[in-house]
Amino acid sequence: MVFLRNEFFKSFWSTKAVSYIYSCSFCLLLSSILTTNFYPSVAKAGGFAIREQSTLGLGAAFAGIAAGDELSSIYWNSAAVASAGKGLTTESHYAVIVPSVTIDPDEGLFGGLLSTNATDIGKTALVPASYGSWRINDKLVLGYGFNAPFGLSTEPDDRGYAGQFDARKAALKTLNFNPVLGYQISPTLNIGVGFQVMYSELKIKQATTLGFLPPSATNPSSNLKGDDWSYGFTAGFLWKPVKGTSLGVGYRSRMETTLEGDLNVDGFPTLSRGIKAEGFDLPDMVTVSFRQDLSDNLRLLGTFEWSNWSVLQVVTVTDSTTGAFVSSFSPKWDDGYFFSAGLEYDYNSKLTLRTGVAYEQSPIQEASQRLLSIPDTDRVWLSAGATYKWSEQTSFDIAYTHIFGDDSPISSESSFTGEVEADVDIIGVSMKTKWGADGPFGLLKGLSR
Repeated sequence: MVFLRNEFFKSFWSTKAVSYIYSCSFCLLLSSILTTNFYPSVAKAGGFAIREQSTLGLGAAFAGIAAGDELSSIYWNSAAVASAGKGLTTESHYAVIVPSVTIDPDEGLFGGLLSTNATDIGKTALVPASYGSWRINDKLVLGYGFNAPFGLSTEPDDRGYAGQFDARKAALKTLNFNPVLGYQISPTLNIGVGFQVMYSELKIKQATTLGFLPPSATNPSSNLKGDDWSYGFTAGFLWKPVKGTSLGVGYRSRMETTLEGDLNVDGFPTLSRGIKAEGFDLPDMVTVSFRQDLSDNLRLLGTFEWSNWSVLQVVTVTDSTTGAFVSSFSPKWDDGYFFSAGLEYDYNSKLTLRTGVAYEQSPIQEASQRLLSIPDTDRVWLSAGATYKWSEQTSFDIAYTHIFGDDSPISSESSFTGEVEADVDIIGVSMKTKWGADGPFGLLKGLSR
């Protein structure tokens, strides 16, 4: 009996068993996403997009990400799924984001009735992502991505700070399910298409004077909450024109979002009403990447990305019953651009090292476009990472990135003026498993022997 028990534990804690437990842990995390802060305080891509969808990509500042054979490349290029191996393949990714985002108000705002001390609005957050694929035949592969493509969560440490009429607290949460189908036209050309289903929830809390109260830290809060389901598609191709060269182009469509919910003011129940927020559209995105072998164990990587943030111009909030105007805000953002370059080096048959640098031009270029809940700026990325091949079936990724944000001015519609300073540290980990033709049932076969 002792012998049987020992053999059982040896089999259970095999690589595939650990992979199965790790992958299932993502499902447990998803159950609490809507009630827990899983999103970065200032999203780590232009605007409030979340770029941290791949640990491997993070380690090279996302250079080459749309031209890779990795399953997590699905997020940028649906055609990547067509390169998946036989049977079932799964990946689970987690990024821990530690921001330092300081808002420094100008002196004398609101007659000195509110604090003009610098305050940090950043919060540490965890961003998960999950991918899977099943090869149907030699040409066709079915896959999926499960991501949080947009998000923010900001709250000042100083409740009485002068920016509270723009945001005492703001949170956007999204969940996106992206089933994809990849097809291998030839040994050198893959194509892929996908469908997006996304849930969005926005909450904004602001101080209000109700038209007669003086500005103070004790002013009641106006609370807006709305949500919506939106739909879109993805598409892409992956081409290897010659040995050692890979080119990829991917597209994620715009997500047209109309938030419906309610608006209320603390202590004034008669002011509560149902609302509809129109114009809160989320941008489409085009990613172009390449991977070029420089030698047998060294590769040059590059990426260019365009995000159509100019779709976000004016958001109008109306009474959902009467259609009467309630409020509006006018970001009037520009498009966003991302450029990155990197290197990947196979140290040996088990360990691959990578590094990358990137420059991101924010869709927010003017002080008047910058929101206190989204004080986005241009930034520089420095990244490093590694992949360790534990076995033929399982590998692990780890990555670290530091982001240097530009110090930039803010000038809001509430007459707030000041400066924002932002730097971010990101650590990513992932586990990738090739289950083969038996899928998870192969684990059960191993335990029964």
